[in-house]
Amino acid sequence: MQNNCSENDILFWLKNQIIYMAKLPAETLSAIFSLQQQFLEQIDEARAVEFVLLEQFGETEETIPELDELSSIRERADSYYSRFYVILRRIYDAQPVAPRDILELLSRYISEADGTIEAIQASIQDIKRNWNLL
Repeated sequence: MQNNCSENDILFWLKNQIIYMAKLPAETLSAIFSLQQQFLEQIDEARAVEFVLLEQFGETEETIPELDELSSIRERADSYYSRFYVILRRIYDAQPVAPRDILELLSRYISEADGTIEAIQASIQDIKRNWNLL
């Protein structure tokens, strides 16, 4: 699921708007919250696959690389989730105007997030397929 704000939309908005009281448009906030939800869902999915893998096959020489990959997936998803939390706090703490560099960083995070979610989903599906957990 992709968000509704493209990087170009956000950059256009950044270049043509003055942010009073450091508030973001509702559409941008909605896109961020949607991305955070998707990252949480991927953290949950990775944990569930890890649990099933351990229950069915145990921690063996064959499963350890997959378990490590699932742990890495969770960490990556959590890192993106946290990035959005931290940057939103920085934007809303900034008064009267959020610094342009922070807003540009937010734009970059949003544009990277969709690809990251897709990569995480593909990795989880590969692990499930490799172990017939589909």
